[in-house]
Amino acid sequence: MFDLIAYTNCSHSPTVEDAWRAPDHGQSRGYTDLDFWTDLASRLERGGFDALFFADAYNVADQYRGRIDPTIRRGEQVPENDPIPLLSALAAATDSLGLVVTASTSFYPPYLLAKKFSTVDALSDGRLGWNVVTSSGSLEFENVVGEYVPHDERYDRAAEHVTVCRRLWEDSWADGAVREDADADVYADPSGVSFVDFEGEYFEVPGPHMCAPTPQRTPVLFQAGQSDRGREFGVRHAEALFSFHLSLAGFERYVDDVAERASAVGRTAPYNLYPAVTPYVAPTEAEARALHDRVLDAIEPETGLVRLSNHLNHDYGQYDLDAPLRDVDVEGIRGVLSAFLDDDREWTVRDAAVRYARYPTAELVGTPASVADELERWGAAGADGFVVMAPFVPRTFDDVATYLVPELRDRGLLAEPDDEDGTLRDRLLGADGSETLPER
Repeated sequence: MFDLIAYTNCSHSPTVEDAWRAPDHGQSRGYTDLDFWTDLASRLERGGFDALFFADAYNVADQYRGRIDPTIRRGEQVPENDPIPLLSALAAATDSLGLVVTASTSFYPPYLLAKKFSTVDALSDGRLGWNVVTSSGSLEFENVVGEYVPHDERYDRAAEHVTVCRRLWEDSWADGAVREDADADVYADPSGVSFVDFEGEYFEVPGPHMCAPTPQRTPVLFQAGQSDRGREFGVRHAEALFSFHLSLAGFERYVDDVAERASAVGRTAPYNLYPAVTPYVAPTEAEARALHDRVLDAIEPETGLVRLSNHLNHDYGQYDLDAPLRDVDVEGIRGVLSAFLDDDREWTVRDAAVRYARYPTAELVGTPASVADELERWGAAGADGFVVMAPFVPRTFDDVATYLVPELRDRGLLAEPDDEDGTLRDRLLGADGSETLPER
């Protein structure tokens, strides 16, 4: 069975920044409207999606040309609001949809983040996932912590951060510590609540955790790092690995690499692989091609250059647009670059910019049958499901629900609606945390 996860952010456009001009892209006007979000979550749940995934960032980036002007003019992930306050409302509007949110280990103190996430997991009946990121933009660090932290050190810090959170979630409160025993005059048993007394290189957290155990205790841990260090972190700490690939061949190489890394660190806990795909699905091939052409016509190359520069923390405005994309020593999201360098074709800066303006994903253009055929090939290569990127919201998600989901269900590749109970971990990984969470 495949899992379908809808990708978005709290900005005007989650996938194609230039989509704000399109009349069937409602998010550009709706991202500040609570009704827009609750309606979208309800649509996704009814349409067969398993979770809604929120990306997030923490700065108005200034890497391209060394200024914020292009970022603001192109609307590159700005303006953008915080997704965490949305989660409780989305939990109330849905019954089974998972809610996956991005939060940076570079900026959130683990003790405070653990409390926030326990609260959401409790209010959603165990439907929370955490996309663990380290952040990359220099201005992000200046705004929040004052100085830039190098790539590998960010992952050292992230590993310790996750360990602290898991200690709080899993070790601080015993099952049954909350007794509500009026006869004994005991609300909670003090012997069931303990300090965690964590002392590490980056954090010292005595505890105890403030929240009683939630349905999942630990939210489902997602991770999207594609650099060497990011993949190493993922196989050690994550349950769900989200990745970008331009082709099935690139994904196949990724599957083998992750398996080798997991074996090397002695990982025995299962994990799911969720490559990102951008579907353009319609009743006919011609309609699907026309929709894809609309997106291509809307994209300005500079938009992709701004996004590429900001994500890689490197100014790609300094290169000739027709020059080959260079393998530079970037400090940003290095896996972004590897998606192009691992591909079979030679990318120019211009081509990579236009492609990155809609993210380096496999674009599946066709009828429900042809798109389902391609997803089956990815499934055979190791995909447990897909992160669905949407050029137009809610249009793309509605098209997937209307055309693709019935085809996948007919093939036995997608769960029927009555099979969707339980926590997010139950639905995605089919087991409790003692089996799917990696050992600390």
